[in-house]
Amino acid sequence: MEQRHLSVSQMKTYLICPLKYFYRYIQRLPAPKSPELSLGIAVHSALEVNFTQKIQSGEDLPLAVVTDAFSDTWKAELPETVFDEGEKPGQIQDEGVRIVGHYHATVSPAIQPKRVEERFELAFENVPYTFVGRVDLVDSDDFIVDHKTTKRAPTPEQVRQDFQLTAYSLAHRLTQGRPEAGLRLDVMVRNKAPKILHLPATRTPTDHSRFLKLLGYVAKGIQSALFYPNPNFTCPSCPFRKQCDAWQEV
Repeated sequence: MEQRHLSVSQMKTYLICPLKYFYRYIQRLPAPKSPELSLGIAVHSALEVNFTQKIQSGEDLPLAVVTDAFSDTWKAELPETVFDEGEKPGQIQDEGVRIVGHYHATVSPAIQPKRVEERFELAFENVPYTFVGRVDLVDSDDFIVDHKTTKRAPTPEQVRQDFQLTAYSLAHRLTQGRPEAGLRLDVMVRNKAPKILHLPATRTPTDHSRFLKLLGYVAKGIQSALFYPNPNFTCPSCPFRKQCDAWQEV
């Protein structure tokens, strides 16, 4: 099937390894999910359930409803999740319940959402594909919040260069016709006692231009079928190592 769009995840994959992009998005080979990815999906789902209804109600759901939403999504993700030796699904689920509970108690009450998981699709003259994504949350003051679940807090430089925030900012300005009030990463750090970091960020027209230029180069590489291996630190966990080795042997 001919590809019609690009996303931040696809951009990142191509920049990390064009051959990985080929196997994942062109050949559509199955790629097992990591526990961390599945955990993040389940946490996102729980927050979405709460914040979506809060747009109208103005009130948070009971914690039990939100944690049930987390657990339901976590269980649905399990068949596609591959665990390393020593990783126990039940323990990770308990960890996710604690994360959701902590966020619900300490962060959710202060947020009045206006838009939740809103999809955007943008077209640009220099890109042969549309650019798509979903903004996690925009509050009543036009403040954009992106949620991440991770074992390590990102560095200030990682926040400054984060593609997701740049894409959200760009999409907001193009679809709403005005700048966002602000940007923030809400990072849920995985610990026995969950820790939540609020990391503010800003994006300028220069950041948007740089992002669009990079998007154009990635699109050109894909359109030109430039798919080659790029050995790097992600190789040990790549689900396409067997196919990559075969490619190198040809």
